Amino acid sequence: MGGHLIRAHVDPRAHYIEESVKVYLMRHPDGLDSWVIDPSCLDGYALDSSIDGYPLGEECLCGDDSDCERTAARMAEAHLPNAHQLLTMLADTLGYSLTKR
Repeated sequence: MGGHLIRAHVDPRAHYIEESVKVYLMRHPDGLDSWVIDPSCLDGYALDSSIDGYPLGEECLCGDDSDCERTAARMAEAHLPNAHQLLTMLADTLGYSLTKR
């Protein structure tokens, strides 16, 4: 899926559980041939998961499949981020500071 950047810094005994979210794009409403974020992503609700079922623990290196599966089940109950929360997560991960206009 793509958490390889962070996985290098994770304790191998910790459970590596992955999830992904959808950010919908649309053609620019002014008729420009460029992409903009679809306003449906900006409603304050959690972004949609792109995984059917539980988050994935397939790349977990913990060695305890049953505990890993229980952890994945708990993470399935955790709220996915909304657009603002995702923006903050991306900025923190990439080393940016956010300033609202």
